[in-house]
Amino acid sequence: MLKFKFSKLVRDKIVDQQIASGAKPKYRTLSHDEHVEALAKKIVEEAQEITKSPAAELANEIADVQQAIDDLIDKLGITHAEIIEAQKRKVDKAGAFKKGLFIDYVEINEQDKWVEYYRENADRYPEVH
Repeated sequence: MLKFKFSKLVRDKIVDQQIASGAKPKYRTLSHDEHVEALAKKIVEEAQEITKSPAAELANEIADVQQAIDDLIDKLGITHAEIIEAQKRKVDKAGAFKKGLFIDYVEINEQDKWVEYYRENADRYPEVH
């Protein structure tokens, strides 16, 4: 019998479908913390698939991302109202992503208040020399 590694969170009916087809999945139910972490990873995994998918499959890929987000929200006990309010605050403060603005790099003075933030988050904002 062949064996294929998954090592990832799967949709709730996948294990039963595999068993029904004669496969023998080795699986377990995650703890709360493991489930939260796996959902976060699933969001990243599914979001990456959006960049690789043809236009005809984008709705399905976005649906996967949305499902993982919705399940994470539910698992954390966050309400949709809280998400909407946080989204509104962020849009009010910094805007949305509708204009398609993309920053390659930013040059700032050493005294700028953002220098410390960028350096503390060097994995996201590496300094360019």
